[in-house]
Formats: sequence, C-alpha cells, structure tokens
Amino acid sequence: MSVKQSSHTNVLANSSQPDSSQSHRDDIFDDYATRPVPQHKTVGGIRIGMINGGLAFAVPGLITGIELGGELGLEQSIYAFLIGGLILSVLGVVTGLVGMHNRLTSCMTMKFVFGTKGANLLSLAFVLSLLGWYGVNINLFSEVSQTLILQMFNFTVPIWVLDISSGILITLTTIWGFSLIEKVSSLFVPVLFILISYMLYKSFGYSLSPAESINQQMDTISLTFGEAVSAVVGSFIVSVVLMPDFTRFAKTKTDTVVASFLPFLLLNTFVYVAAAIAGLAVQQSDILQVMLTLGIGALAFVLLIMSSWVTNVVNLYSAALGFNAMNAHWKEWKIIVCAGVLGTGIASFNLLENFTDFLFSLSIIFTPVAAIYVVDFFLLRHQQVYQLTQLTSLPTFNYCAVMAWGIGILTSILVNKGHLTLTSIEVCDAIIVTVPAYYFLMKAFAKKTLT
Repeated sequence: MSVKQSSHTNVLANSSQPDSSQSHRDDIFDDYATRPVPQHKTVGGIRIGMINGGLAFAVPGLITGIELGGELGLEQSIYAFLIGGLILSVLGVVTGLVGMHNRLTSCMTMKFVFGTKGANLLSLAFVLSLLGWYGVNINLFSEVSQTLILQMFNFTVPIWVLDISSGILITLTTIWGFSLIEKVSSLFVPVLFILISYMLYKSFGYSLSPAESINQQMDTISLTFGEAVSAVVGSFIVSVVLMPDFTRFAKTKTDTVVASFLPFLLLNTFVYVAAAIAGLAVQQSDILQVMLTLGIGALAFVLLIMSSWVTNVVNLYSAALGFNAMNAHWKEWKIIVCAGVLGTGIASFNLLENFTDFLFSLSIIFTPVAAIYVVDFFLLRHQQVYQLTQLTSLPTFNYCAVMAWGIGILTSILVNKGHLTLTSIEVCDAIIVTVPAYYFLMKAFAKKTLT
C-alpha cells in the first residue's frame, strides 16, 4: 500500500527537522501525543512488538489459556488460540498501518473520522476501559502477591499497600514515555518468555495419561469453538484498535507487520498454549495454584511483578494519550500522574470478579471503531495523510461514522445473543457488517467530507 508521496513527505519533513521554536518541546516528557512523530524518532518493528508482547505474558493471559484449555481440551484450544491470534494479527497490521502513515495516535486519528467532539467521546470510553484494565491488573497482582508472600514468608502485607506501591512504580515508569516503555519491554519479554518456558517444562512431569485427559475434556466442555475464538480476540481487541499509538513510531510497513504478528500470533499463542498445558497437567484452573503445584512459587512472584509492570505501563500510557487527545493543553506527565492515581483507586474497589466480563463487552463494542477508521483512511481517503492544519475545519460529529458504529455495536449484541450469525465469531461479524455500512453511508451522505 502506498501513500501519496507529497502528503507523507510534507508531514515527515515538517516534523523531522526540529527548529529553535520547537526544541524546547522535544524534552524527555514530550511523547508527541497531539502531533506527528518525527522520522528520526522511529524504531524497528521488533522493538515495538515487544511492547504488546509484554501484554501477552500478563496474568490475565495465563488465566485465559488455562480456562480455555480446561473448557475445550488441548487440541481444540490450540486451534482457537491460533485462529484468534491470526485474526488479531491481521487487524493489528491494518490498524497499525494507519498509525505508521499518519504518525498520529489513535485518539488523534479518530478526530478526523468521528469529528472533534465525537472522537472525544470515544477517547473517554477508551480511557475508562484502559483504566479499568489497569485497576483489575493491579488488584489481581496485589491479591496473588499477598498470597505468595504469606505462603513463602508467613507474613501478610495489606492489599492497599501493594496497590499503592505498584501504582507509584508504574506511574513513574510511564512518565518517561514510549522510549522507556520500549526499553523495559525489550528487556523483560525475553525474561518472561524463559519463565513461561520453564513452567511448560515443569508441566511435562505432571502430564495426565491420554485416557484421563480425554475424560477431563469431555466433562468440562461448556464453550463453543466460536466463543473460544471470540474470547481470544476479545482479550486483545482494545490493543489492536490502539495499535497506532505504537506503530506511529514504526520505520516501515514491514516493521508494522512485525509489530503485530510478533505479539498477537507468536508470543500470545505460546503463552496461551503453555498455560493450557500447565492447567491440564495439574488439573487446576487457578494460575497461582498451578505455579505452586509445579514448584515455581518464587518464579511466579517474579513473573507477576514483571508482567504486571509491563502490562499496566502500556495501559496507563494509552490512557494518558487518550486524555491528551481530548485536551492538547494538558501536560503529559501531569495527565499520567492523575491517570495513575485514578487507576490505582479503581483497584481498591476489587473489581476483578465483576469487571472482566464488562471489559470483554467493551472490547466487542470497540471493534467497529477500528473497522471505521481503517475504511476511512484506506478506502475513502485513499491513504491521504491526515493534516493537523485541518483540525479547525473538522465537523463536531461525523454522523455517518456514529451511525456505522451503532450498526456494528448492534451486530455484536445480536450475534452474542444468538439472533444473528455470519462467522459465529462476534468481533468478525461486527467488522463484516461495519465496513460496508460506513463505506456506503459516507458515499451516500458525506461526499464533500472526503475532498
């Protein structure tokens, strides 16, 4: 896919040659939240992929692998992991290319698609979702850490102490922006990979006999294969929609492809498969009990600290970008601090048990958003780069985009309730319906906005 060379060159030329009036903004706290990333700040696809790769090793991912493995059995769950990972990777490439071409965050991109006020509503919804995940991850980390510390040292640490301590560490890390996040992820992902590999190795010593495995699988199946694939896709769909936040730093299209397939298909599938094998091997559905049974309690503690840190830094980073897109005058580091305090406060409400289903629903609802801004950039505007000078002339609301979003949401609900099905996978059906809906609505009612 090619971009109109003149537009793309102008954006990069204007942003890659810092002048004296701009130099004071290129400090350690400026992460280009509301303007294009300069060409000299771009990095390779592997380094970007390591960021979402860190998310693959988070505790919720291990839990998903264990639960789906227990529900479907090893063979069927592996197919679900692979198909779900492939769907995520393809979607991530397409949304990531939008970020690479425009060098803008996903929230800034949405202003050109949904209008200035419409994009703010979407940004707020994304921020709430990300902060919800932030709170859930901190809450999960604190609960498991408390249990581990009690078992290993016979000492109880209050949950609120663990919540606040981890919140402060994550907030301070996020303030330093993309550069540090990328470095931390590149360092920790190989370590996390080794730890999960060791868990997989230990699992083989506890493997069930074939007959026991078959009996266990037959007794526990309660999910359909399509629902399992939807669970895999839903667990990372928010990351896919927000891919431009990271691929705006990608050097080339190839780097964008690598940045998507590396975490969503390779690393994510590996973690899910390893967790499924471990859960089936020890006949446990609780990740902490699985690790303790395998005799890796100390390593589990290290894994929890690292994965929680990397995961929530990315969540907080994207949430801060969303806040900044709503008001470009806010200081980025102040936004991160406020978001960190708010996310840590959410963790204190112990939302883990009731909030995860709600977040999964948000993921399904947000899927049409990715379809809409991809159609807008590639099919309607023919890859013409969004120009920041056009912001003042943008409509408050793009009603065609809002209507298409509503159609996509309705499709997700109908599929989820069993009233409609095309592929039996909710997120795929939502995309299949949303793409032509937005395209034809814009062609019929908003031709002038495409010029």
